[in-house]
Amino acid sequence: MRQTTDMKQILIATDGSAGSSVAVEEGVWLAKMLGARAVFVAVARAPLSVLGDPYYQRVVTTEHGKARAAIAAAVLAADERQVAYETEILEGTPADAILGLARTRDVDLIVIGSRGRGSIASAVLGSVSAEIAHRADRPVLVARPRSLARRDSLRAAV
Repeated sequence: MRQTTDMKQILIATDGSAGSSVAVEEGVWLAKMLGARAVFVAVARAPLSVLGDPYYQRVVTTEHGKARAAIAAAVLAADERQVAYETEILEGTPADAILGLARTRDVDLIVIGSRGRGSIASAVLGSVSAEIAHRADRPVLVARPRSLARRDSLRAAV
């Protein structure tokens, strides 16, 4: 028996990394289970404009290419599980762009992956997932590789 929920949209952030692949898997699975629409977002980081036009354009092109590839992989996961989805490629600072889209779209949940850095590396380098979790005005799920194993074992038990 399937439970109904008021969850209509789940924002799933992806950058093509291993951590974001876990977020895509978790987010698509949740969307399927809850009958929600997935909203995939990838953020192309904008380079410093002071570096000059040729360099700036190369970096922008590269970043947008990575974002398109990350979205394409996420879309495959949604298609495979027959989950409705929309896609967005934004430019800017990842945490700001993701949080802005979450507010604009009024999503019910943000799913983001964790790169798995230790506490010291995260403190020095910063963490997009930690920043989103602290600044978000809606629920955030930080997906980690072990969460997939836990979910699969729970699914097997049910």
